[in-house]
Amino acid sequence: MAASDSEDERPTFDWDEIFSEAQKRDIKHRVFVPGFRGIPPYPKVSALTHQQHYQCLKVLCTQNPHILDAEFIPRPTKQDYRVFEEVQITYAKEQKEYIEWAKNLWMTGHCIRALRPKPPVEAAYEAEFEVKAKEMQSFPKRYTMAAQIPLESRNENFEMICEKELIGVDVSELPEVNKLEPVQKRLSIMMPRSIPEPCTKHPCRFVLPNESSTTILPLTEVHRELAQYALDNGAEFITSEKALKCLVEIDRNWTICLSVCEAYTLEGEKRNVLVLGGELIVRKECAQVRTYRAFRHLLQYSLVPEVEKSKLMYRSKDRSEGERRPSRALQQPKDTDESSDDEGFNLFIVSGEAQTDSNSDTEHMQPDELDPAKVKLNTKPQRISKAREKQKNEFYKCTCEDTLFERPPPRSFRKWRLRNSGTQESYDVIVHCSHKLKGSNGEVVLEPIPEYQLDLGASQVSKEKIKSLALSLNLRKNASVMTVRVDGSTGEVVRSDSMNFDQLALEHGDQMPDVAHSLSSALGQLCHLLPGHYLLNHEVSHGRNALLFAPGAGGAGAGAGAGAGALSLDFAGAPLAELDEAAGLNTAPTLTPLLLPAHKFRKILPCAFTPHENQLSKEAKRPPARQRQPPTAIAWPKKKRGKKATRKN
Repeated sequence: MAASDSEDERPTFDWDEIFSEAQKRDIKHRVFVPGFRGIPPYPKVSALTHQQHYQCLKVLCTQNPHILDAEFIPRPTKQDYRVFEEVQITYAKEQKEYIEWAKNLWMTGHCIRALRPKPPVEAAYEAEFEVKAKEMQSFPKRYTMAAQIPLESRNENFEMICEKELIGVDVSELPEVNKLEPVQKRLSIMMPRSIPEPCTKHPCRFVLPNESSTTILPLTEVHRELAQYALDNGAEFITSEKALKCLVEIDRNWTICLSVCEAYTLEGEKRNVLVLGGELIVRKECAQVRTYRAFRHLLQYSLVPEVEKSKLMYRSKDRSEGERRPSRALQQPKDTDESSDDEGFNLFIVSGEAQTDSNSDTEHMQPDELDPAKVKLNTKPQRISKAREKQKNEFYKCTCEDTLFERPPPRSFRKWRLRNSGTQESYDVIVHCSHKLKGSNGEVVLEPIPEYQLDLGASQVSKEKIKSLALSLNLRKNASVMTVRVDGSTGEVVRSDSMNFDQLALEHGDQMPDVAHSLSSALGQLCHLLPGHYLLNHEVSHGRNALLFAPGAGGAGAGAGAGAGALSLDFAGAPLAELDEAAGLNTAPTLTPLLLPAHKFRKILPCAFTPHENQLSKEAKRPPARQRQPPTAIAWPKKKRGKKATRKN
């Protein structure tokens, strides 16, 4: 009994509770660092000391308060600001050396990170390709090069002025995105998402300005309707936002479709109107471009919370009720027998048998014509017509019904004027753009930036991309652009920044004069085209020019090179052919001294070498080669001594 009592009195421990509390204490001391990678192989020690790195870092953290706010760094003092100004020359020199070293690493090994995109990326890209191929079915398939179009001109000063808003969009009905400033938890967009499918009933996911539902017209007819709408509103050009962005972004390859359509004024006068459509994918692009296009789709559906997912169908209350309820004129009375349609006699003309009109009646028909056997024979063509109609309905079955892609995002139409301040030359243009998301302060334009060298730093945004973003903000009211830096291989969100039009102009300067200059130059060259359908192709090797392709006997096969003077849209013949991936990786991304969470956590300035000697790369020393005797089996035989050969005279 004594032994049992002593065993009951032994202290008991709840080990699960003890380990859980210890784990909680460890978690409190941990800091989540987005995009944290291993220490890069630094080749040298920084020219700045560890103290100078820390003092300058305090200034950068004050300028970027949303970067890793969980890691505390004190506010800079006057001494810190003075040191920050004194080391700028040394820091700028080290930045150039660091950027060149990063480019060498890209060519030797880092380019492999961009070679094989993940399956969600490839699935989203192929879906976009198939949808665009379905949309372009009504366009001609073979093209030949017709002209060279300059994308800028000299000694001209254009400005872009908004004259009138024709159709507006209620931003309050758009889905709201999550705020990512700062990034406090791991968020990866590399997840399987819903992707659109080609729809035989709606080849173009477009709502015409005079309609409330998705059109069933092909792209060529959509361009004709848009041309008539533009002329009715006093404009000679109508273009999409994507087409204007392509004309500005000359640092990448693109192809846009355009049409010159005939429209009629109220007086019956015929005029030509230029319609610029969207961007299309002629052939499979390199891995980096495929990743960027897929990230635009994946990022949108990753940042929308579950509460707002229903708004991604873009159904307003008024439109949804109007589309679901048929009009009173089409509703049948309740006492009408619906089965009478199956047994009824639809009037049709049968040559040589009977002829019916509005004044005919059964009492005027001959008795033979009322014979049930002959009536049964007359209903045979009716069954054939119904079978054909059923087959037609199955062919034009809607595949986007009751999905997230049943309705495209709402689209606004605005009339702009491109005016030359010197010569008073002007172009009236209607620009339509889609509106997808909103934030706490208005509409949001998402722009993903894939990153492949996060262990070294952030990649630089090109000047052409900045002009494109400025154009998107200028086309909207109270809008802001959200640039999201995403790891290209894992899809992890690293940093997010938001800025409106004024903030963008303050940081990068006013970009709209250059944008208006490029747009007016291109439109001035394209306004003299004859009616027809064309393609405008640009490659980086073209410089500030684009090639215009007109319908003709071009080369066979999808993706015929533009340099050969031919272009083909035979999507069904050769979809997404394989290409040389290494050719698209020859240009290394340029890094920029942008503060990332890893820089703040390691207390090292961006685009600078490490101040710690223990972080330098250690080259593996090869052991000295030992002199080994060769095996006896392959040893050279010794020469036998013999008499030297004497030369006979």
